[in-house]
Amino acid sequence: MSLRMERGFVDVLAKDASEGDDAMRMGQIVCACPASLPRAQITDNRLTLAAGFGLAVLAQALVLTVLPEQSRLIAPTIERVGWPFALLLVGAALASFPAALLVDSFGRRAAFGLGASLGVAGGALAAFSIAKGNFFGLCLGALWLGFAQGFALFYRHIAAQGAPRDGLVVLAGGAGAALLAPLFVSLAASPGATLLAASGLHIGALALSVRMPHVIAGAASKSEWRLTGRFILATVAGALAWFIMSAGMLHGPLTLAVCAATPAFIGGAMGWHLFSMYGPAALAARWPAFFPPFAALAGGLAVMLAGWGAVHAGASTVNVAAGLLAIGVGWGAANIGAIRLLHEGARPSRAALAFHDLCLLGAAAAGALIV
Repeated sequence: MSLRMERGFVDVLAKDASEGDDAMRMGQIVCACPASLPRAQITDNRLTLAAGFGLAVLAQALVLTVLPEQSRLIAPTIERVGWPFALLLVGAALASFPAALLVDSFGRRAAFGLGASLGVAGGALAAFSIAKGNFFGLCLGALWLGFAQGFALFYRHIAAQGAPRDGLVVLAGGAGAALLAPLFVSLAASPGATLLAASGLHIGALALSVRMPHVIAGAASKSEWRLTGRFILATVAGALAWFIMSAGMLHGPLTLAVCAATPAFIGGAMGWHLFSMYGPAALAARWPAFFPPFAALAGGLAVMLAGWGAVHAGASTVNVAAGLLAIGVGWGAANIGAIRLLHEGARPSRAALAFHDLCLLGAAAAGALIV
């Protein structure tokens, strides 16, 4: 009986194999997992991306409120005051290619979850280092916070794959978050508590990352790696904008502190500075015709140079705060132009986007160290 059953089973398999290629075959492995999500469900989550980016921007605002002044207080020499801020940007630059690679290989959930985890650890380490007066621990914590920021910056490229306007929506998510910075600074009783609050915000970003799709539904339809004129212009102009922005972010809070501004005033100035950086993206997402890419790049850089002049002069706290606002508005306009140049028409590959971010963040690190 056993032999007859075995022969019958083999006959059935042979019959199924003869019915076509789609039939079950002996030794065939069939996946019992649910079918992949439709592309619309994978890419249509720009609000989640905007929320995750907003949490990262708010955490960045809190870090930038206390990092320059605390670096000045515990740095062994005056030449090393800019190290933590520069390492924050170096970490973001170093994360560019890993972010692109992990998003492609392991999906958004794993990539952005890893970035947020590094932010949690970096904020906690920076807070501990300030409490102990450990300058090199503060540098390491800033580096980890930079890694988290580098991963978060890739949110805009992921969203812009569907449409360049979606990338602007993600950037606009940082505008609303930046307005909450003064509230968080006022609630925190010390610089260490402010950094712990930044660490907590990265925990929120980690919680959001697990709600993202695990996989990517393919690359953009027209992805290329060759260096086009639009790509080179967006990268060079964007690098100049990040260079000026970085110099302003480092020298602005330090100048305000030297002018005896209160921590609440410094936190408010940095919050409005970050709001001015991402606010123009909200207008561009609504009225893109008012932000042609070439005019946005040129006008943004001109406004940034004027703002840097006000910050560098340091005539008064009001002038420095106004200069920071001008730098933010110009940076926002320049990045709108860069995103439109990158993602309209034939779109660059993820490796090209990672190289673009590496150039921008490398220029920002240079601005923190050189200027």
